[in-house]
Amino acid sequence: MDIRLVLAGLVVGTIAGMSGIGGSALLAPILILLFGVKASVAIGTDLVYSVPMKLFAAFVHIRQRTVDLRIVRYLATGGIPGSIVGLGAFAFLRARVPAAEMDHFLRHAIGVVILVAAAIALAVHFAPRPALAAENLRPLTTAGIGAIVGFLVAMTSIGSGSITLPFLMLVLPALSLRVLIGSEIVFAALIVPVAAAGHVAFSNVNWGMALSLAIGAVPGAYLGAKLCARLGERTLRPAIVVIIAYAGFKLL
Repeated sequence: MDIRLVLAGLVVGTIAGMSGIGGSALLAPILILLFGVKASVAIGTDLVYSVPMKLFAAFVHIRQRTVDLRIVRYLATGGIPGSIVGLGAFAFLRARVPAAEMDHFLRHAIGVVILVAAAIALAVHFAPRPALAAENLRPLTTAGIGAIVGFLVAMTSIGSGSITLPFLMLVLPALSLRVLIGSEIVFAALIVPVAAAGHVAFSNVNWGMALSLAIGAVPGAYLGAKLCARLGERTLRPAIVVIIAYAGFKLL
């Protein structure tokens, strides 16, 4: 057990559970930039460690009723097939691109996805939220968001919170941010295990790192989910997004 990784998991889990911003957008750069992990291994390890964190955070959000299961259903309709397609694309590239080039591509892909997610999150955060009918859940649009996110999660491990939440804020502005956070976390708890299973099959997982991260992340996710129900809806979000954007820039 590496205490540095335990602490990293605790911090990332708390931030993810509290803000809805994807922990992978923080952890993947940490593994690559600070621990020198190859991008492909960072992706697989990130996904595997986050499975118990996502499941536990989802359980907490469901218990405290900060979840709209209709949104989860629409997201999963697109997200599960999207993650399977993403795994297929990863396998296709892995079989045809040399390992060094693949690692270089993945590192830059993670950075680009993080920067795009940060830009969208900041734009949505500062934009006025128009009042729409709460029952207007836009099933096809929401499923489309799920499909895009599922693909990106399987390819880069990024997107289950960093991209899902800003898009949900954009298309479902009348719903409480707490409910959107809880809903996207439950959605992530469905698609991340699918993507993680694929990367286990690809042998992209450092199991020692994943265990250390999970030891910190599970209590962090619990703490973050509890804080989510108590903190103001816009607390800390811009600062966290700026940190994530800086990490994405460093990967380019």
